[in-house]
Formats: sequence, structure tokens, C-alpha cells
Amino acid sequence: MIQDDIIRLIVIEETVNDAEVILNSLRKARYPIRPRHVEDEDDLQEALAEQEWDLLISIPQVGEFTVAEACEMVELSKQDIPVIVLVDKLDGKSMTEHLKVGARQVIPSGNDVCLQIAVGRQLDNLNERRQRKRLEQLYRESQRHNKTLLKTSRDAIAYVIDGMHIYANPSYLEMFGFKNMEELEGLPVMDLVSIDDQAKLKEFMREFTTDDKEEERQIDLEGLKSNNKRFKLKMEVCQAIYDTERCIQVIIRDEQTQSQELEQKIREINRRDQLTGLFNRQHFNNLLEKALAKAIESHLRSIVLYIALDNVNEMRESIGIGNTDPILKNIGQTLQKVTQSTTLARFTDSAFTLLITDKDIKYATELAEKICKAVESCITEIDKQSIITTCSIGIATVLASTTNPQEVLTDAHTACVVANKRGGNTYEIYKAVVKAGDQTTKTSDIAKLIETANEEKRLSLRFQPIVSLHGETQEIYEVYLRMVDSKGENIPANQLFSAAEQANLSTYLDKWVLKNACAKLAEQEQNQHQTHLFIKLSDQAVRDETILLFIRKVLKENKISGERLIIEMSESIAISQVKLAQAFIKSLKAINCKSALEHFGTGLNSEATLKHIPVDYIKIDSSYSKGLASNTENQEAVRKIVKMAHEMNKLTIAEAVEDANSLTILWQSEIDFAQGHYIQEPSEEMAYDFTEE
Repeated sequence: MIQDDIIRLIVIEETVNDAEVILNSLRKARYPIRPRHVEDEDDLQEALAEQEWDLLISIPQVGEFTVAEACEMVELSKQDIPVIVLVDKLDGKSMTEHLKVGARQVIPSGNDVCLQIAVGRQLDNLNERRQRKRLEQLYRESQRHNKTLLKTSRDAIAYVIDGMHIYANPSYLEMFGFKNMEELEGLPVMDLVSIDDQAKLKEFMREFTTDDKEEERQIDLEGLKSNNKRFKLKMEVCQAIYDTERCIQVIIRDEQTQSQELEQKIREINRRDQLTGLFNRQHFNNLLEKALAKAIESHLRSIVLYIALDNVNEMRESIGIGNTDPILKNIGQTLQKVTQSTTLARFTDSAFTLLITDKDIKYATELAEKICKAVESCITEIDKQSIITTCSIGIATVLASTTNPQEVLTDAHTACVVANKRGGNTYEIYKAVVKAGDQTTKTSDIAKLIETANEEKRLSLRFQPIVSLHGETQEIYEVYLRMVDSKGENIPANQLFSAAEQANLSTYLDKWVLKNACAKLAEQEQNQHQTHLFIKLSDQAVRDETILLFIRKVLKENKISGERLIIEMSESIAISQVKLAQAFIKSLKAINCKSALEHFGTGLNSEATLKHIPVDYIKIDSSYSKGLASNTENQEAVRKIVKMAHEMNKLTIAEAVEDANSLTILWQSEIDFAQGHYIQEPSEEMAYDFTEE
């Protein structure tokens, strides 16, 4: 599933606290949830009437309300909501009973990994069903639209299978003198051509049907009307689908109303890249769709080459963006000479794609070698500079099992990246790899890496600015932890922290961050910077009685005031352990540290939580910022959260801001602070100029 999508979730449980246990498990897996707790039939009925939902997780029974009744209500609502049932004891009998009443999956309760996998699987299946429905709807609409256009078109259009007419529009019937389709249906196309041209048409159709290129073809013929009157015509044929059947489309243009030659030129212009003269991205995608259809229908494989220039950024810095056009044009011409292909395209600003439809992988690798040598030998003179570059090539096969054209391109691009990381000027064949649990590294291995990370100097910090949207110039950063493996490869944050939690090493990492972040604050102090840092603590650290003593210690060692630290805790622990959270925040205030609640807005009752947790800041969950400019629901939710927070004298921060439009909406919503890649990505240095804001 796409992790940025909001998951609207119904949880049927005995109490809110029981429901929060389920939600915490999903939050650990980084699922962006908008939950609702349901206890009985009335609650569920109200929820189903309010909006569309993505998932329902339920225990077998709450009071007299059973999961069978819940499944029946979901079915009556006409919503596609997969139901996952959590059972204390998993056996064949209970599983069968729950599946019979409509549950999609039955899993043991209390198993986080099993729940996370089940949720991911059901959401993936749900997305596929929704996508299929959308495509079916689009197909039906396009069919209706096409039939309407056919009826009103002044061009004579017909569809033919095995040489026989299966449909003809009114213009076609009129052209050949037929009153209705009944007179023409089943009649061979050959009968509408004069005897002198029938052999010519037969040979033309034979060549067209055996040619793999599937491009449009034209032929000049002498037509024959139903009254045997002859006339000149230009017939255009192409591959098509009519009412789900593959067939041949026959078009005879109405030359009185439009110029066929001009139309052909316009079509050609629309599918070409204006700089290089090669095909553009859109037309290449069309070619790739046809290749995939051929692979599915007849298992005839094609091959895609993704060709990316290696040092584009360096070139742009050296000669300027505007001067790269001659280089790309020159390389495009070089590629055309080497490949001699009619399926070469400029796919992005600095990448080309090639579709090979009649060769094997060996041919593709040999061609890739030739391309690398040709590009390396290509010299472009610009402003008395000789510009030389190289390229990396990814090779992927179009297989019948491929889901869509984009998957092929992704595979080719992935292989291209591998080739580039090897130093460029080479190629790589994409090879599918089975990854256990969709992780590149086992959890146990990551835990071992964590234990030795400090001594092997594989831990580092990154800092992302948190800027005021109302003119304040206070220097504030969020601190992020990064860890690499023994080869220097970055370990994804979600895998790192998940492994740390399972191995009880979260507090170890948190203490490392606190110690090194405070040392950085001391450096900032010496450089006359009044810097403040937001530092996230894991739930494990918040529960650790020694963490507050450690914070006090590192502040004292670095001679830093506690007001420079803002300690973040998750909303999930604040909800599940209110008294613990209250005591922790009180202790932070005793050493002048401030506090913040992160991922705010994902709980079942965030407003009630905020009333009991005396934090200074709330960080609105990143799911609210995604596509904020076009999502009115999120805009309204953000405004409500800000209003509520300000009424309680708490400052608000928006996470994951990625575009200017979203930033404008946040400013209008009176958000106090914002952070995200649009403002600045996390950096090794604290060098952001807050005065520019």
C-alpha cells in the first residue's frame, strides 16, 4: 500500500484503551491512521453513515454485539471494507465461523507483526479492487464516449475481425450505400473493393497483420458501392479493441472537411520531443503498453533500456542549465545512430528509453555496451569548452507477469541506479530479489549493528529547521538519528527503530542522541547561537526511570540550560499511560525543559488527551500535510486542531511540508511553526538562516 494515504479505520473493542493497543501496533509500522472506536451496533451504524472507511478491526464480540452483525452491517452499507477479526485462540473452527460471516482475515490477538502484515495485505487488496473498479468505470465511459464519437464522426469508420465487418458507423454505411448495419454485418471488406484492387488489399492486410510494429498503415484503393458504383478512397488501418475484442479499425477520411496530411503531421508532432526529435515520454508509454499487451496475450517478450547521463548536475553547474540543450540533442542523435531504432525516446530531462521488441537479452547487453562507448565518445563544443559525459543503463524485460508498464520502467530505473553507483559508464540487468518481510536487513542483524554502532562510529545526527510562520527568528531544529551498516549503507529509519524496540535498545539510541545533541548545542553556544533542539524520545525511554537523570547530567556536562531542549513523546504513550506522561512532563519542567506531543491527531480522542497532557507544543501528524492544498478535509481538520491548541495556550507545528501551496494554507490556518523538505531537508550542519523567514 501507499504509506502516504490516510487509512480510515474502525476498531471494535471493549474500551478505548484496548483499541489504543491495536492502534499503537499500527503506528509502529508507520501506518497513517484516522481511527474511530466502536462499541455497539448504533456506533457502527453512525460511523458507516458518516463517511467511507478503509478497514475494520474487531474482536469476536463486544457485549451482545458480534462480529457477524458487524459484517452484515458493512455489507448492507454497500462499502468495500475488509474486516479483520482478532481472536484469543486461533483454530480451524473459529476461523471458519468468522470467514463464513464475511471476515476477510482471522488472526491471533496480541501479535503485532501478524496484525501489521494482515493490515498491509488487506489494504493492498483493497487498493487493487478499487483500482480495478476505477479502470472498469473508465473503460465503460470511454466505450460510451467512443461509440458516440463514432456515430457523429464524418469519417467513415468500421471494425473488422477475420476480414468481416462487425460494426460500421453511419458515415461508413452512407459511403458504401448501405441503409443499416444489418445489411453490412458479416460482409467481407474485400467485397467493398473493386476486383482489380482485391489482390492489392489482400497483400496489404497480410503484411499489416504479420508486422510486429502495429503502426497505422494507409493504402489507396478503388471502392465499390452497393450499387456497384466505383470511387477512389484512401483506407487507413490500425489495431484496435471493440467491445473487448481485438480487431482492425478501418478509417476512410472525409477529405472534404479536413486535411489528412495535416492531421498526420499534427499527430507526429504530438508524439515527438521538440529538442531531440525522438519520441516523447507519453508516446513511449503507449508503445510500452502495447508491448505489455503482447506479452500477456502471446508471451512475446520485449526489453526496455533506461539510459541516464551520469554527471548531469556537474554539467549544469559548469555550463549552466540553458547550455545543456545542445549536449542532450547531440547525445540523442548519437543514440539514434547507434540503435537504429524507431522506439527510442527522451524520457526525462537527462534520461532516454529504448524499447526492443524482437531481440533477446544478450542483444540488449551488447547494444548497451555500444551505447556506453558511443556516449563516452560523444563530444559537444559549448563556449570553447569540450563537454564529455558518460551514461548508466538499466535493462528490464517486459514479462507477462508484469502488473503495468510503470513496473517495467521502475525495474529498469532501479538497475540503472545500481549501474550508476558502480561508477557509471556501464549497464545493469534488473534481477528480482525476494526480501524476507520486505526488509533488506534482518531485524536481528540490525540489532547487532546498533550494539556496535557507537564504537564503530556509524551513528550520526541530522538537523531540520523548524521555522516560524509569523516572523519570529528563533533558531529551532529537529534532531534526527542516522545509522549506516559496515559498508556505509544507510539503514532506513523505520527498520532501525523497529529493530531497536524489539531488542530493547531504543533507550540506548535515545541517550546517544541526547549526549551528542547537547554537545552540538554547546558548540552553537560558543558560536553565539541561541539554538533550541526538538529531540524525540521512544516510548521505551519515557518509561525508563533513568532517562531524566541522564538528561540532567548531559545538560550539566555541556553547561546548557534545559530551556534549549524540547523533548517529544508520541501521542500513543500519552493516551495509553496518562499518569506516566504527566509525571514525565512535570519532571522535564523541573529542569526547565519543554515538551511536545508528536503525531497529534491520530488518536481516538486527541482533544481529551491534550486536556490531560500539559505539553508546550503539539506536532500535527504528517498525514495532514500531504496534499494539503487540494484536500479540504485536511484543511478543516488542521484549522480545528490549531484553534483547540491555541485555546489551551499550546503552540502548533506542521510536519512534512513539501510545497508552497501547503505552506500558504498552514499560514492561513494560523499554524505557529512548520518543517519539511520544502523548507529544508535534514542536514549535517545547523546552518539555516532563520532571519530570511
